[in-house]
Amino acid sequence: MLTKRFNLFLLAALLAIPSTLSAQRAYKGTPTRLFTTYDSYGVPYRIPAITTTCKGSLIAVADRRYCGFDIGFGQIDLVARTSKNNGRTWSADTVIQRGSGIQGSDDCGYGDAALVADRTSKRVLCMSVTGSTPYIKGTRARPNRVARWYSPDGGRSWTKAEDVTDALYDLLPNTRTMFIGSGRIMQSRVVKKGNYFRLYCSVLTRTQMDDRDVACNYVIYSDDFGQTWGVLGGSTLDGHDSPCIDGDEPKAEELPNGDVVLSSRKWYGRFFNIFRFADIRANQERGSWGTCVASDQVPGGIKVGANSCNGEIMLIDATNVATGKAAKLMLQSLPCGEGRTDVGIWFKEIIPNGIYSPRAFAHAWTRGLQVSDTTSAYSTMSVQKDGRIAFFYEEEAKDNGYSMVYVPLTIEEITLGRYK
Repeated sequence: MLTKRFNLFLLAALLAIPSTLSAQRAYKGTPTRLFTTYDSYGVPYRIPAITTTCKGSLIAVADRRYCGFDIGFGQIDLVARTSKNNGRTWSADTVIQRGSGIQGSDDCGYGDAALVADRTSKRVLCMSVTGSTPYIKGTRARPNRVARWYSPDGGRSWTKAEDVTDALYDLLPNTRTMFIGSGRIMQSRVVKKGNYFRLYCSVLTRTQMDDRDVACNYVIYSDDFGQTWGVLGGSTLDGHDSPCIDGDEPKAEELPNGDVVLSSRKWYGRFFNIFRFADIRANQERGSWGTCVASDQVPGGIKVGANSCNGEIMLIDATNVATGKAAKLMLQSLPCGEGRTDVGIWFKEIIPNGIYSPRAFAHAWTRGLQVSDTTSAYSTMSVQKDGRIAFFYEEEAKDNGYSMVYVPLTIEEITLGRYK
């Protein structure tokens, strides 16, 4: 009898384990391949970026890698497709910027785009890595370069590339090489100065710190839609003040109260840190970073298989199905399998105007929809005009390299019916 009761207790305990450990169903819809590796151009594609304009159009951007590799190995073009009907149909691809392919030139290739559409105007900002120096080999004399473009008309046309390398490197004097985390540049819902809501994006640097070459993350911000930038919480700027030392490719998001989340790539999960403003109404610069936390080392935190890959973090509005009450959900996408496989989305309900430590933020996530059931890697997302989530990610088909895949997801699909 004791054994039977123990088995029943054990069964009940197992059933009570949160869905972070349970099997997740994969997306059942039909994905749209926006850029297919080895299409008529005969080259591979990588690195998704997507945004939604104030008029509701979707702009999806990717690398067309004629050289077959990252920046520093030859020609890469940045290409885009747009949709005016919530992803039902898409335009033909257009070239935002063509790389020259000339080794040693500053315009050899353009890739790893980061994208944002202003919520109150037709302007769109795109920033990317450029040049002919691989990231890891960059020096202050010959760095991994940075380029910037604007679209004044919601993605129909683009300005010429502007090289903004010196302006960004001047922010971090001990940095020998850097690039902006690809995918989504975050626009604040809280901080507005002049004509624009603030932009936040994050950078990965190699910084000389105590005679060591260290990977560091910083969050940079702009109050004039990308013309000029500052470092959030920077003091020494020598690496010691980095909110994530030994981080990798990073993303930034904002909590409902205006505090800023840094999410950085790592093996088996994410690094999280939070910048807490002292008084955001009085001063939009003063505050401090907490202590960086590894999500896979926190009970109930995001923990995935043996992979290190970038994903997207994004806050959305939702409704709790069980209670019928409005809710704020934080989403985090990344591969969940062993190796770069099984891209999925984790979610966590956020207390409106709650104050979070990095450890509290890293706790109590739920594994939601598994979008892919095969080899898959980088991912990003944007809220569509119809309320669905435009999910844009890399997925391999028939051992042919990554293609760039779009799916529109409802909140119910992402949260397996818990929210809508």
